[in-house]
Amino acid sequence: MRDRYKTAAACAAIMLALCLSSSGARAGETIELKKISLEEARSIALANNRDYRIATHRLHEAGEKVGGVWGQLIPVLESEASLQRQYAESGAMSLSDGQYDIRFVQLRFGINPGMFYNSLQLSRSAYIVAQEEARRIRAEVEYNVIKSYFNLLLAGEAIVLRKESMDLLKTNLKDVENLYRTGSVPRFELLQAQVQYQGQEPLLLEARNNHAIMLDTFNYHLGAENDRYTADDSILRRGAYRLPDGDSARKTMRLIQAGLRNRPEVIQVQKKREMAENAESIQDSYYLWPTFTIGGSYGMTKLMPNPPSVVIDTPMGALSPDLSAISGTSAWQNTWQVRMAATYRWGALIPWDATRAAGREEELRVKEAEEELGKIRKLIGISVNASYSRLVTSCLTIRSQKENVATAEEGLRIARESYRAGVIKNSELLSAELALTNARTGYINSVNSYYSSLAELKREIGSDDEKLIMEDAQ
Repeated sequence: MRDRYKTAAACAAIMLALCLSSSGARAGETIELKKISLEEARSIALANNRDYRIATHRLHEAGEKVGGVWGQLIPVLESEASLQRQYAESGAMSLSDGQYDIRFVQLRFGINPGMFYNSLQLSRSAYIVAQEEARRIRAEVEYNVIKSYFNLLLAGEAIVLRKESMDLLKTNLKDVENLYRTGSVPRFELLQAQVQYQGQEPLLLEARNNHAIMLDTFNYHLGAENDRYTADDSILRRGAYRLPDGDSARKTMRLIQAGLRNRPEVIQVQKKREMAENAESIQDSYYLWPTFTIGGSYGMTKLMPNPPSVVIDTPMGALSPDLSAISGTSAWQNTWQVRMAATYRWGALIPWDATRAAGREEELRVKEAEEELGKIRKLIGISVNASYSRLVTSCLTIRSQKENVATAEEGLRIARESYRAGVIKNSELLSAELALTNARTGYINSVNSYYSSLAELKREIGSDDEKLIMEDAQ
């Protein structure tokens, strides 16, 4: 027994040294913790989370791509200045060495109706995918914050529990020491009380260490440097642990349906399937639709004529006719032109054309997305059922453990009076104290499970509306 007591004392000393070294490092930082509410914690985490900011930027990029597709309907307006030089030994090209062109206004516009429509649908689906990705990351961040928030609170409650247990065992030790001095109890009971009291100190140190870890984890999810924030424990005093209404089977079915409608992952896969279908239609548009183009320009042209040396013998003598109407003059002249065309790419009908291969590739992606969608739907059903069951179980456990705590407190009071009166042994008193500790520990764990399950269920159904979970909609 003495060896066991010495071992427990040595472990307590080691744990105390580790805790003091850790607390000394924290004390050197002189960081004052600020209590924040759960809503404040969520806002801070979203503002500091880099993944969420990246997703927001990508959402804006996807919005710009939608605008870029609409921009295909706007003609290209430009100005142009060019110089053309040429040479030919005979024919029309031989009449000019080139020309200068200035286009004050030049318009170009071309569109394939099928490609435009499907490109627009693809860009819209990509925007929704980016939107749902931002929502998914937001839900993940909020879930981590909520979970770490209550983990921190309940780690603090564990410290209070261990302190109360130590106070109870310390009081018990004093009572045993007094009874031992009077010879009312044997030395065995004194040693037993000492071991029980000393054995609580490592548990207290462990609870404090766990609280420090939870504090670091909480601030990590908030994106705070070092430990700046802590949770407001007043939320645990509200005691609003509501049990969901209605039949469990019907409720879980409704929640699964809500998850299939609202979960970002489901919507993303659905839109990715639509994107693959639109991409396949874009490739098919090469041979299903002609490409319509229209263009025009207005400007000035200066030719560099090369008049032909033509001599015609006549009775009047040799004549050189004026061919400037053909070869042009060197003066600047106004010019304009308009061009409309419809181009059909019949080569895309060949099975070995690159567009046909790209279309078959997108068709395979459609099938891939359908398989992925089926997998996600099945996982959502399993996750919703598990989270809902944990929520109901934890709520019922809270109620039962709350009653157990009250019963254990009354049992400990009776056991203490009975021990002082010599009715029971110290081992029975210690059993009553252990029962109270276990009841309080079970209550704290059930509270943690309740809030974690509720946060997880909100994430699984893709909605923060607690009415979907708590109320029974007929």
